[in-house]
Amino acid sequence: MTKNNARKVAEKVRNFPGNCASEEVMACLRQERSRVENPSQTIVNVVAENPAYLHCSVPPDAEHEIAWTRVSDGALLTAGNRTFTRDPRWQVSKKSANIWVLNLRRAEHQDSGCYLCEINDKHNTVYAVYLKVLDPPLPSPASLQKKSTKLMANMSGDEVVLNCTVTSTDKTDDDIDVVWTRDGTTINFNNTEKYILKVKRDAGVVIETMRIRKATMEDDGNYACEHSQQKASQIVHINKAEAQTANSSNLSYFSFSTVLTILYYSFL
Repeated sequence: MTKNNARKVAEKVRNFPGNCASEEVMACLRQERSRVENPSQTIVNVVAENPAYLHCSVPPDAEHEIAWTRVSDGALLTAGNRTFTRDPRWQVSKKSANIWVLNLRRAEHQDSGCYLCEINDKHNTVYAVYLKVLDPPLPSPASLQKKSTKLMANMSGDEVVLNCTVTSTDKTDDDIDVVWTRDGTTINFNNTEKYILKVKRDAGVVIETMRIRKATMEDDGNYACEHSQQKASQIVHINKAEAQTANSSNLSYFSFSTVLTILYYSFL
Protein backbone atom coordinates (compact mmCIF):
# COMPACT_ATOMS: atom_id res chain seq x y z
CA MET A 1 0.00 0.00 0.00
CA THR A 2 1.35 3.44 -0.90
CA LYS A 3 1.76 6.22 1.69
CA ASN A 4 -1.08 8.12 0.01
CA ASN A 5 -3.39 5.12 0.31
CA ALA A 6 -2.31 4.59 3.92
CA ARG A 7 -3.32 8.16 4.80
CA LYS A 8 -6.72 7.68 3.16
CA VAL A 9 -7.23 4.39 5.01
CA ALA A 10 -6.47 6.14 8.30
CA GLU A 11 -8.99 8.86 7.45
CA LYS A 12 -11.69 6.29 6.68
CA VAL A 13 -11.02 4.51 9.98
CA ARG A 14 -11.33 7.77 11.95
CA ASN A 15 -14.75 8.29 10.38
CA PHE A 16 -15.82 4.75 11.21
CA PRO A 17 -18.45 4.67 14.02
CA GLY A 18 -17.17 3.00 17.16
CA ASN A 19 -13.56 3.48 18.20
CA CYS A 20 -13.41 -0.04 19.66
CA ALA A 21 -13.44 -1.46 16.13
CA SER A 22 -10.86 0.94 14.70
CA GLU A 23 -7.82 -1.30 15.15
CA GLU A 24 -9.63 -4.26 13.60
CA VAL A 25 -10.77 -2.14 10.67
CA MET A 26 -7.29 -0.72 10.19
CA ALA A 27 -5.76 -4.22 10.18
CA CYS A 28 -8.27 -5.22 7.50
CA LEU A 29 -7.70 -2.26 5.20
CA ARG A 30 -3.93 -2.53 5.51
CA GLN A 31 -4.15 -5.77 3.54
CA GLU A 32 -4.91 -3.83 0.36
CA ARG A 33 -2.33 -4.14 -2.40
CA SER A 34 -3.12 -1.69 -5.16
CA ARG A 35 -1.60 1.05 -7.26
CA VAL A 36 -4.72 3.20 -6.81
CA GLU A 37 -7.23 3.64 -4.01
CA ASN A 38 -10.28 1.38 -4.05
CA PRO A 39 -13.00 3.51 -5.72
CA SER A 40 -15.74 1.48 -3.99
CA GLN A 41 -16.93 1.65 -0.39
CA THR A 42 -14.39 -0.03 1.92
CA ILE A 43 -16.33 0.08 5.19
CA VAL A 44 -19.89 -1.28 4.98
CA ASN A 45 -22.39 -0.95 7.85
CA VAL A 46 -25.57 -3.02 7.69
CA VAL A 47 -28.33 -3.76 10.20
CA ALA A 48 -28.68 -7.43 11.16
CA GLU A 49 -31.16 -9.42 9.05
CA ASN A 50 -30.69 -6.95 6.16
CA PRO A 51 -28.85 -7.74 2.91
CA ALA A 52 -25.28 -6.47 2.50
CA TYR A 53 -23.46 -5.58 -0.70
CA LEU A 54 -19.65 -5.48 -0.95
CA HIS A 55 -18.35 -3.83 -4.14
CA CYS A 56 -15.12 -4.42 -6.01
CA SER A 57 -14.03 -2.32 -8.99
CA VAL A 58 -11.69 -3.55 -11.73
CA PRO A 59 -10.11 -1.54 -14.57
CA PRO A 60 -12.77 -0.76 -17.21
CA ASP A 61 -10.48 -1.44 -20.15
CA ALA A 62 -9.93 -5.15 -19.47
CA GLU A 63 -11.66 -8.29 -18.26
CA HIS A 64 -10.12 -9.65 -15.06
CA GLU A 65 -11.04 -12.67 -12.96
CA ILE A 66 -11.91 -11.65 -9.40
CA ALA A 67 -12.19 -13.75 -6.24
CA TRP A 68 -13.72 -12.94 -2.83
CA THR A 69 -12.24 -14.47 0.33
CA ARG A 70 -13.18 -14.19 4.01
CA VAL A 71 -10.16 -13.35 6.14
CA SER A 72 -11.42 -14.87 9.41
CA ASP A 73 -11.16 -18.44 8.12
CA GLY A 74 -9.50 -17.98 4.73
CA ALA A 75 -12.58 -19.33 2.96
CA LEU A 76 -12.91 -18.78 -0.80
CA LEU A 77 -16.45 -17.48 -1.26
CA THR A 78 -16.55 -16.76 -5.00
CA ALA A 79 -14.33 -16.74 -8.08
CA GLY A 80 -15.60 -15.06 -11.22
CA ASN A 81 -19.33 -15.73 -11.34
CA ARG A 82 -19.01 -19.01 -9.42
CA THR A 83 -19.87 -19.47 -5.73
CA PHE A 84 -17.78 -21.91 -3.68
CA THR A 85 -19.40 -21.68 -0.25
CA ARG A 86 -22.29 -23.93 0.79
CA ASP A 87 -23.90 -21.04 2.64
CA PRO A 88 -26.77 -20.05 0.29
CA ARG A 89 -26.79 -16.49 1.63
CA TRP A 90 -23.65 -15.66 -0.38
CA GLN A 91 -23.76 -14.91 -4.10
CA VAL A 92 -21.82 -12.80 -6.58
CA SER A 93 -23.13 -10.65 -9.42
CA LYS A 94 -21.67 -8.33 -12.02
CA LYS A 95 -23.20 -4.91 -11.56
CA SER A 96 -21.57 -3.31 -14.60
CA ALA A 97 -18.61 -3.76 -16.91
CA ASN A 98 -16.12 -3.16 -14.10
CA ILE A 99 -18.01 -3.62 -10.81
CA TRP A 100 -18.50 -6.99 -9.10
CA VAL A 101 -20.77 -7.26 -6.06
CA LEU A 102 -20.53 -9.83 -3.28
CA ASN A 103 -24.13 -10.25 -2.09
CA LEU A 104 -25.03 -11.37 1.44
CA ARG A 105 -28.77 -11.98 1.46
CA ARG A 106 -29.27 -11.85 5.24
CA ALA A 107 -26.45 -10.48 7.38
CA GLU A 108 -25.81 -11.96 10.82
CA HIS A 109 -23.52 -10.65 13.56
CA GLN A 110 -20.97 -13.40 12.96
CA ASP A 111 -20.56 -12.13 9.37
CA SER A 112 -18.79 -9.02 10.66
CA GLY A 113 -15.17 -8.91 9.60
CA CYS A 114 -12.72 -8.45 6.76
CA TYR A 115 -13.27 -9.54 3.16
CA LEU A 116 -10.75 -9.39 0.33
CA CYS A 117 -11.41 -8.91 -3.37
CA GLU A 118 -8.45 -10.29 -5.30
CA ILE A 119 -8.10 -9.22 -8.95
CA ASN A 120 -6.12 -11.43 -11.31
CA ASP A 121 -4.30 -8.61 -13.09
CA LYS A 122 -0.59 -8.07 -13.68
CA HIS A 123 -0.33 -6.20 -10.37
CA ASN A 124 -2.15 -8.90 -8.32
CA THR A 125 -4.41 -6.19 -6.92
CA VAL A 126 -6.17 -6.83 -3.60
CA TYR A 127 -8.92 -4.60 -2.19
CA ALA A 128 -10.15 -4.98 1.39
CA VAL A 129 -13.72 -4.36 2.59
CA TYR A 130 -14.73 -4.39 6.25
CA LEU A 131 -18.30 -5.46 7.01
CA LYS A 132 -19.90 -4.40 10.31
CA VAL A 133 -23.27 -5.93 11.21
CA LEU A 134 -25.19 -3.71 13.63
CA ASP A 135 -28.10 -4.26 16.01
CA PRO A 136 -31.45 -2.98 14.65
CA PRO A 137 -32.64 0.33 16.13
CA LEU A 138 -35.49 0.23 18.62
CA PRO A 139 -38.72 2.06 17.70
CA SER A 140 -39.58 5.04 19.90
CA PRO A 141 -42.43 4.50 22.44
CA ALA A 142 -44.32 7.46 20.96
CA SER A 143 -44.34 5.93 17.49
CA LEU A 144 -45.62 2.61 18.80
CA GLN A 145 -48.48 4.29 20.65
CA LYS A 146 -49.68 6.54 17.85
CA LYS A 147 -48.91 5.16 14.40
CA SER A 148 -47.04 2.37 12.72
CA THR A 149 -45.68 2.18 9.20
CA LYS A 150 -44.82 -0.98 7.31
CA LEU A 151 -43.35 -1.49 3.85
CA MET A 152 -43.46 -4.77 1.95
CA ALA A 153 -42.29 -5.60 -1.56
CA ASN A 154 -42.62 -8.34 -4.13
CA MET A 155 -42.20 -8.99 -7.83
CA SER A 156 -45.06 -9.07 -10.34
CA GLY A 157 -43.91 -9.85 -13.87
CA ASP A 158 -41.22 -7.28 -14.62
CA GLU A 159 -42.53 -4.85 -11.99
CA VAL A 160 -41.43 -4.25 -8.41
CA VAL A 161 -44.49 -3.72 -6.21
CA LEU A 162 -44.08 -1.94 -2.85
CA ASN A 163 -47.00 -1.74 -0.42
CA CYS A 164 -46.81 0.88 2.34
CA THR A 165 -49.33 0.58 5.20
CA VAL A 166 -49.74 3.41 7.74
CA THR A 167 -51.97 2.57 10.71
CA SER A 168 -53.15 5.10 13.30
CA THR A 169 -54.74 4.25 16.64
CA ASP A 170 -56.94 7.30 16.03
CA LYS A 171 -59.59 6.03 13.63
CA THR A 172 -60.67 9.60 12.84
CA ASP A 173 -57.17 10.54 11.68
CA ASP A 174 -57.60 11.32 7.97
CA ASP A 175 -54.53 13.57 7.77
CA ILE A 176 -52.08 10.85 6.70
CA ASP A 177 -49.79 12.00 3.92
CA VAL A 178 -47.13 9.53 2.78
CA VAL A 179 -43.84 10.58 1.17
CA TRP A 180 -41.92 8.07 -0.95
CA THR A 181 -38.15 8.27 -1.35
CA ARG A 182 -35.34 6.33 -2.99
CA ASP A 183 -31.91 6.70 -1.39
CA GLY A 184 -33.24 9.80 0.39
CA THR A 185 -34.54 11.49 -2.77
CA THR A 186 -38.28 12.05 -3.23
CA ILE A 187 -39.74 9.92 -6.02
CA ASN A 188 -41.32 11.82 -8.91
CA PHE A 189 -44.69 10.22 -9.57
CA ASN A 190 -45.19 12.51 -12.57
CA ASN A 191 -42.98 10.01 -14.37
CA THR A 192 -45.88 7.65 -15.10
CA GLU A 193 -43.80 5.61 -17.53
CA LYS A 194 -41.72 4.43 -14.56
CA TYR A 195 -43.93 4.75 -11.46
CA ILE A 196 -47.60 4.07 -10.73
CA LEU A 197 -49.11 5.00 -7.33
CA LYS A 198 -52.48 3.88 -5.96
CA VAL A 199 -53.94 4.93 -2.58
CA LYS A 200 -56.62 3.34 -0.36
CA ARG A 201 -57.91 5.00 2.84
CA ASP A 202 -60.16 3.47 5.48
CA ALA A 203 -60.67 4.45 9.17
CA GLY A 204 -57.16 5.45 10.17
CA VAL A 205 -55.43 3.10 7.71
CA VAL A 206 -53.75 4.21 4.50
CA ILE A 207 -52.39 1.67 2.02
CA GLU A 208 -50.27 3.06 -0.79
CA THR A 209 -49.04 0.79 -3.57
CA MET A 210 -46.15 1.87 -5.76
CA ARG A 211 -45.26 -0.04 -8.92
CA ILE A 212 -41.84 0.30 -10.54
CA ARG A 213 -42.39 -0.56 -14.18
CA LYS A 214 -39.88 -2.58 -16.24
CA ALA A 215 -37.56 -2.90 -13.26
CA THR A 216 -33.84 -3.36 -13.92
CA MET A 217 -30.64 -3.19 -11.87
CA GLU A 218 -30.75 0.58 -12.41
CA ASP A 219 -33.69 0.62 -9.97
CA ASP A 220 -31.62 -0.77 -7.08
CA GLY A 221 -31.79 1.34 -3.94
CA ASN A 222 -33.16 1.95 -0.47
CA TYR A 223 -36.88 2.70 -0.87
CA ALA A 224 -38.81 4.26 1.99
CA CYS A 225 -42.29 5.51 2.78
CA GLU A 226 -42.61 8.15 5.52
CA HIS A 227 -45.36 9.80 7.51
CA SER A 228 -44.65 12.29 10.28
CA GLN A 229 -42.09 10.55 12.54
CA GLN A 230 -42.83 7.14 11.02
CA LYS A 231 -40.61 5.56 8.39
CA ALA A 232 -40.27 2.11 6.87
CA SER A 233 -37.72 1.14 4.25
CA GLN A 234 -36.71 -1.72 1.97
CA ILE A 235 -33.37 -2.29 0.28
CA VAL A 236 -34.17 -3.48 -3.25
CA HIS A 237 -31.51 -5.35 -5.20
CA ILE A 238 -32.34 -6.81 -8.60
CA ASN A 239 -29.98 -9.56 -9.73
CA LYS A 240 -30.03 -9.73 -13.53
CA ALA A 241 -27.92 -12.89 -13.70
CA GLU A 242 -30.32 -14.83 -11.48
CA ALA A 243 -33.27 -13.54 -13.41
CA GLN A 244 -31.88 -14.79 -16.70
CA THR A 245 -31.32 -18.22 -15.19
CA ALA A 246 -34.85 -18.30 -13.83
CA ASN A 247 -36.35 -17.18 -17.12
CA SER A 248 -34.48 -19.86 -19.05
CA SER A 249 -36.14 -22.60 -16.99
CA ASN A 250 -39.64 -23.83 -17.81
CA LEU A 251 -41.24 -23.34 -14.40
CA SER A 252 -44.88 -22.54 -15.11
CA TYR A 253 -45.45 -21.05 -11.67
CA PHE A 254 -42.70 -18.42 -12.04
CA SER A 255 -42.82 -15.72 -14.69
CA PHE A 256 -40.49 -12.81 -14.17
CA SER A 257 -37.61 -11.05 -15.87
CA THR A 258 -35.78 -9.97 -12.73
CA VAL A 259 -35.10 -11.35 -9.27
CA LEU A 260 -35.72 -9.15 -6.26
CA THR A 261 -33.86 -9.35 -2.96
CA ILE A 262 -35.87 -7.53 -0.26
CA LEU A 263 -36.08 -7.33 3.50
CA TYR A 264 -38.24 -5.30 5.91
CA TYR A 265 -35.94 -2.83 7.61
CA SER A 266 -37.59 -0.91 10.47
CA PHE A 267 -39.93 1.84 11.47
CA LEU A 268 -38.46 4.73 13.43
